[in-house]
Amino acid sequence: MIWRWSVIAAGIGIALLAWGLPWESRAAEWSAEPSLGVKGQYNSNLTLTTAPHSPVYSHWISPEVKFAGSTENLEISGKAAADFIRYYGGREQGLTNLDFPLSAKYRMENETLAFNGGFTRDNTLRGELLETGLVLGFTQRNLWSLAPSWTHNFSERLSLQSTYNYSNSTYENGARLGLLDYEVHGGSLALLYSLSEKSRMHVAGNYTNFSVPTANALRSHIAGAQLSITHSFTESITATLAGGPQLVSSSLHFGPARIADTQTVWVASANLRKQWDEGYAQLVMSREIRPSGFGLLVQTERVGVTLSKDLNERLTLSLNGQVYLTSSLESKVAPNALRENRFLTITPQLTWKIDQWWAVDVSYAYGRRDVDSFDQFAISNAATVMLTYYPPKFAVGR
Repeated sequence: MIWRWSVIAAGIGIALLAWGLPWESRAAEWSAEPSLGVKGQYNSNLTLTTAPHSPVYSHWISPEVKFAGSTENLEISGKAAADFIRYYGGREQGLTNLDFPLSAKYRMENETLAFNGGFTRDNTLRGELLETGLVLGFTQRNLWSLAPSWTHNFSERLSLQSTYNYSNSTYENGARLGLLDYEVHGGSLALLYSLSEKSRMHVAGNYTNFSVPTANALRSHIAGAQLSITHSFTESITATLAGGPQLVSSSLHFGPARIADTQTVWVASANLRKQWDEGYAQLVMSREIRPSGFGLLVQTERVGVTLSKDLNERLTLSLNGQVYLTSSLESKVAPNALRENRFLTITPQLTWKIDQWWAVDVSYAYGRRDVDSFDQFAISNAATVMLTYYPPKFAVGR
């Protein structure tokens, strides 16, 4: 329960900090942007199963409020959103998704205090699938996160940043589906240096503690270092390269017995983005170590492409494609625990801005999932139509 109180305390602290500022600063600018979406969806294979199945239909009602505030020193932004979902056809079920992210930043002369965190309740086939590429079954996940940071500026070009990260994931009916709740504690210490007006360098050391309390005291420790370089070739083309070694130590207790293993895993990422006045293109490649609901650390390799183009002032066409290769980290603690999973998703979407109050989104999503050494694969086809209403923005300020 400590983590829940930490998130609540952090939110209260930020609110008190904002309230404690002089009124002239508090009144700088505060805003709220509400919206309401109604969506209908058809999915030929909602759970990405190879077993016989029937199509699933669903309708979504999605209210949302984005809020932001800023003063001379303080910036706060966040969102309160929900999805009220009802499934029909091959699955009769009602679900509620929630999303409450919060970000805050307080600047002083040479110091910056920041906070990112919140609470998310989503479906494993919506959130965790796109994080890890793994199909974990169809259930709700509750995710709490907390990430405060402190940055000290030695000069205009050099700064030191310290960050603490915490997350806690629990699964509804997880035991029945073979899913395990887990906790992650982590921290990093980084030097940020501007090599030039167009290039920045980031050198960081990191530590992560992954634990599954219910799985025979399974625990993993990750210690490593990463070097990241960002370079702007032009005003519209930016690239980032990052990578480094991670030392992964895992242990498993069976009463008085203990199994331990240590290995070195290299992680890396690359990001290339091209911006136009009427759109953008982005390519992302990465190899990451991530926690999963199977109670294991997994290695996820991902390649993603996103394209967006404004056809005119009212129509926008976009395309998103992702390929995932995911497997468990081989070790004595979990030998051959998870075969390699491959997941492909492609989503074209057309957005029509009817006017300043209304918008329509029409999209199609193709998904394919197969597992190493299995002869079968699962394919899903989904079509979605969404109507969104944007009421007037509420804003106060000087």
